[in-house]
Formats: sequence, C-alpha cells, structure tokens
Amino acid sequence: MRASRAIIACVSASLVAASAAALVIATRPELVSRRRPVTVDGRVLPADEGAWLDGLRARLGDESIVAFGAGSPRHFTRRELGVELDVAATMDRVARARVAFGAPWTRARAVDVPLTYRVDRARASATLDALSPEVWKAPRNARLDLTRHVRVDDVTGESLDVAASVEALARAVDGGADSFDLAITRVRAEVTSDSLARVDVTKVLATFETTFTTWGTGAGRAVNIANAAGKLDGLLLGPGETLSFNEAVGERTLARGFTYAPEIVGDELETGVGGGTCQVASTLHAAALFGAMDIVDRRSHGRPSSYTKLGLDATVAWGKVDLRIKNPLSHPVMIHAYLPKPTAVRVELLGGEPVAKVEYKYGINRSDDFFRRITLKPYLKPGSITKHQRGSRGLAVVSFVTTTYADGRAVERSYTSDYRPVPEVFWVGPGFDESTIPELPEGAARVERRGVEAPPG
Repeated sequence: MRASRAIIACVSASLVAASAAALVIATRPELVSRRRPVTVDGRVLPADEGAWLDGLRARLGDESIVAFGAGSPRHFTRRELGVELDVAATMDRVARARVAFGAPWTRARAVDVPLTYRVDRARASATLDALSPEVWKAPRNARLDLTRHVRVDDVTGESLDVAASVEALARAVDGGADSFDLAITRVRAEVTSDSLARVDVTKVLATFETTFTTWGTGAGRAVNIANAAGKLDGLLLGPGETLSFNEAVGERTLARGFTYAPEIVGDELETGVGGGTCQVASTLHAAALFGAMDIVDRRSHGRPSSYTKLGLDATVAWGKVDLRIKNPLSHPVMIHAYLPKPTAVRVELLGGEPVAKVEYKYGINRSDDFFRRITLKPYLKPGSITKHQRGSRGLAVVSFVTTTYADGRAVERSYTSDYRPVPEVFWVGPGFDESTIPELPEGAARVERRGVEAPPG
C-alpha cells in the first residue's frame, strides 16, 4: 500500500511539473528561445549549414582511424572503413539543441553538439576481410624432437573475426573515438602438448628404409634428403588426421636449407633445387603402406626409381603434386624420419604395435619402347659426344596390397603406376660424327634429333 501511494505521488508530481512548464511557455513566451548559440564539435556553424557540413563530410573521409590488437597498429581512412559524417542526423541534433528553456542568461550559453557518424558495415567488412591474411597466424602442432629428445609445445594461432571487429568499430565511432580494437580469435592447434603424452614412442607400427649415394651428383641429393627428413621427424598424426607432405616439408628453396641436385623435369634429368626430396616421400609412402595407413593421394614418378620397388615410389612437387596420408587408427602416430647412416633414410611410424600383416606385389601390364635423343649443345667441345642419360622402357604397373588383420579379416586393394619411356640422351658438340655413337640398344625404337641433321642415306 505504501509503495502504491509513492508511485501515485511521483506521477502526480511529474504531471504538476509538466503543467507548470506548459503554463510558463503559454504565459511567458520570452523565456523560450529558438536561436540558442550552438557549435558543432567545437566549430562555429556558418549561415549555410548544410553545404558546410557536406564539405566537412568529404574532408573527414580522409582522417585516420587506428585499429589495434594484431601486432603493429593499422591505419585506415574513415572512407576505407565506411565511416561517414551523417549530415542529416547532425543537423537534427543542432536544431534540437537550439531550443532552450529558462532565464535569458541560461539561454545565452552556447551548446557544443558532437558530430554524428554512420558506418557502412558492408564496406567495413570488405576492408577488414582484406586485412585477414595479414592477421592470420597459423597454429603449430606440438611435436617431439626425437633427435634432441625434447618436446616442442603447440602454438596457438590467431584469426581475425571480421563481424565482431565491425561491431567494435561501430561502437567506437558512436563513442566519438578515432581508434578501435580488432576482434582476434584464438585458433587451437590440432595436436596439443597434452596429446603427446598418449604416444608410446617405444612401439613401432611400421618402418621402411631406402639408400642413396653421397658422391658426385649424389652429394646434393644427400643434403636435400637429410633436410626433408628433418622437417618430417617428430610430426604427430592424430586419429583421423591427414598429413600433407608438401605442407610438412615446405617449399624447397635455398633459403630453407635445400640445395642443387638432379631432378626429373619432363623426361630428362636437370639440375634444380630440392632434388632427392622425392626419395623421402617414397620412403614415407612405403612405411605408411606397410603400416596399414590410408594413402589418400599418391602419384608415381615418370620413371622407375632405383631405390625402391615399382609402385612403392611417390613423387612430390611443391604446389603441384603432393603425398597425403591419413591415420585410420584410434591412436596418434608419430613420424620418425632420420638417417641411420650417411647413405640411408629411414621412416618409422611410432605409437603402437602393427595392426595388420601387409603383403605387397606388383605386375607389369604393358611395356613401351623408348627412343634415342641426340641434342646439339653448341657450348660443348666440337666433335664431343656425351651420354647424358640412360634410356629405359615405359611400364604400366599394377600394385596389389593385401592387409590381413588380427581377427582374420583380409582387405585387398590395387592401384596403378604409369612410368613413361625414358629416352636415351646424347649431348653432342658441333661437328660430331653420329656414326661413332653405339648402335641402338634393345628396347629403343627410333632416333630423335634436336638441332642435328640426320646423316645422309
């Protein structure tokens, strides 16, 4: 009852005050002024207010707004973020501020009205979308460095939340600020430090080893093989996760520790950066196959590889061809890639006992003849003849994989590898005598000449 009486009393008092104000306006109009002095953001308004504000809108578009929260502050113009002076809303606030009640000395006091802005959210989103790649920081998975026997903790990544950043901009503009905080979202790594504890590195799921030479052109390959293996070593592949060889090893450049070595370009060997990396990919592919892992993406070389059986090789090329392997097991698998001796690379899959017995066989469906290529190299000694490459037949190979699990279940699969004919290549100097080149070897069907005329007859 007391509360009801208090509410009634307050309402009555408000009605009395409103009636009194209305009475004052009706009986004492001199107390009401419609031309109260008004400034806008500290600026004195000229007579042509609308045109002046339109000009101010254009000038303010070039002023800076600073975005904080992602490294160094980012500076944008108001125009880039879609922040624009709202002329109509500002003039409406000016008009309302000019209406004043009270004594003459109160009505004579100037009132400063803040500028009113509006935000084009679509334009702000487009500008901040373009900023997203600069803000993005990829998370890094936790790993065990088996060479140094240390744990490398995961690193949380960062991503720009564009929608939330636009709202933060709008709030800052409404509050008259010329800066705002970007909304940064934390991106969790797929493999965390906690998950490393679940890996039993004493258990070997599968292993495979290939060999190479370290003399002559093999010296550069050896460097690249060791570098690529080091970048794979200790990587953790969680249940259901897929490993991309190219993403794990990265681009093969001099700046990243790779060097010059022979590599297959087209149907000839050429010198390039990163030659030998494919041998690491092939070794990983074979280990994954015998470990009953899922081979998601694999492509054979253009020619058979000397370091492994037909069908077990895997070629890779940065940005073009990848090897991708998926872990179908219920536990994580760690890759241990290393050189047990200077002329061998080994890949071990750690984290569990073998889950199945894997048998591998292959058959040749078709064999294609190769050819001889004679290429003139003007810079060689006149009359010289150098055998640049040995030829070999092209092969169509079918691989058969039988996986037998402990419960007796057997799964069979097959896949193909197409190895193109490899031409036998001779590099010759000006004025060479083709009759001194040996007879065509078995399997060579013809001669291709580049920059060389066929002998008469």
